[in-house]
Amino acid sequence: MQHVPYHGCFITGTDTGVGKTVITAALALCLKQRGLRVAVMKPIETGCSNNRELGSDAERLRTIMAAATSIELISPYRFTLPLAPLAAARAAGVTIEIDRIKAACQNLANDYDFVLVEGIGGLMVPLSEKSDVRDLIASLRLPALVVGLAALGGVNHALLTIEALRQRAISITGIVLNQLVTEPNLQQTQSTVDLIRERSGVPVFGPLPYESECRFDWIAGIRKMAHDPAIRSLVEWLVPSSR
Repeated sequence: MQHVPYHGCFITGTDTGVGKTVITAALALCLKQRGLRVAVMKPIETGCSNNRELGSDAERLRTIMAAATSIELISPYRFTLPLAPLAAARAAGVTIEIDRIKAACQNLANDYDFVLVEGIGGLMVPLSEKSDVRDLIASLRLPALVVGLAALGGVNHALLTIEALRQRAISITGIVLNQLVTEPNLQQTQSTVDLIRERSGVPVFGPLPYESECRFDWIAGIRKMAHDPAIRSLVEWLVPSSR
């Protein structure tokens, strides 16, 4: 399998709620610990509260990286309503423009070694009248890292996502599998991992164990995850010189 080092990647998910933000944060911190200057982005976010104490994905990413970058650059489009991005944008009277996100990403790429861009929901989520998340990935020209679940249904969701990426000729750097329960069914988990590895044709990392501490102490939980062998292997795959 030919390996090509990239200067960034787009973290997409097989669905919403599969752990994209946790994976993005752990990956970013691990890359930073290897000596790289890492930028993080959550270009579009919905359900953002005006109460900063409640946090948001973009703010969590910014916090874990101790970044001086403005939240407006990390997350150009932030909507209050907890709706799909197109619906939230319509309600706010805003049009999500991919060129604006692309410009922000380029701005960060000029100052950092590696840029991690976290998507919203899955690939087919509409962003505007004519574009969806796949259009955003293609425009940024970043390879996709797919976050999926090592659970029942995980095989179907992962393979559908891989197929949708290939339909648009988007490079796929790998799949990282996540667990959202403390005591998973081990037979189910292993069979899911094995089948995705067998059928996807791309590198599969994980599964990462559920880290409950992220719920109570975000930074401490992400620091633990950054040391997980799956995250370390993923970093070495993305940036061989970080070894």
